[in-house]
Amino acid sequence: MFFVLQRRSVGFFLGGILFLGISLGAYNLALHPNMHNWKAQKLVITDVKTTEKAVALTFDDGPDPVNTPVVLDMLKKHQAQATFFVVGIRAEKQSDLLQRMANEGHEIGNHSYSHADFNHKKKEFYQEEIRKTNALIERISGQKSKLFRPPGGYLSYDMVEVTQKEKVTIAYWTYQQDSKDWQGNNSSQIAAHIIKNIKPGQIIILHDGYKNGLETARAVDKLIPELKQQGYRFLTMSDLMLLEKQE
Repeated sequence: MFFVLQRRSVGFFLGGILFLGISLGAYNLALHPNMHNWKAQKLVITDVKTTEKAVALTFDDGPDPVNTPVVLDMLKKHQAQATFFVVGIRAEKQSDLLQRMANEGHEIGNHSYSHADFNHKKKEFYQEEIRKTNALIERISGQKSKLFRPPGGYLSYDMVEVTQKEKVTIAYWTYQQDSKDWQGNNSSQIAAHIIKNIKPGQIIILHDGYKNGLETARAVDKLIPELKQQGYRFLTMSDLMLLEKQE
């Protein structure tokens, strides 16, 4: 019913409660029997077909009171835009960071409210997680989020049905651009991986909300100037998606 190859088990304490998630490693998106159709219908996005040298940096699991401000500082330093997929229960506690994201031109996406394991949950659970987080994103930042990244990359027929009803697009990432920052790699390793595999239209996944987030921020400081020198622009995911419509 769903596809998932376990990459790591994630756990973080929020308000004394441990929320768990599963993420994906290198994988073939065709593992789900309907992935090709969902991508063709633009219900699931993994990359954008464009000849323009433009990519999207995306950050998961935040906002974090220590890591996220440094990531934002690096983006501001290099005049780059990004998309932050926030966890609702964290966003409520760090509303100032959501406001800063919006004020500095970044996009805020939905990464669920609790970051719970979505496996074997009912449709009503998915719907509540999406609605609750979208409502708080709009209340805090003024943005109406149209992108949803399921915790751990969970995907099922029920999940796609719910996102269609909620009028949100499932926002994946380009599998070659899993930065592996969650593995504890240092900033040079993270940046080198992204630079080595870069191609137009890619969606790069990073984590500002994970324990290695400061290394992620330092990697951003290294990779943006290098790729700008190669002619790349850094757009929000929604702006990157618009390029495909223009070609």
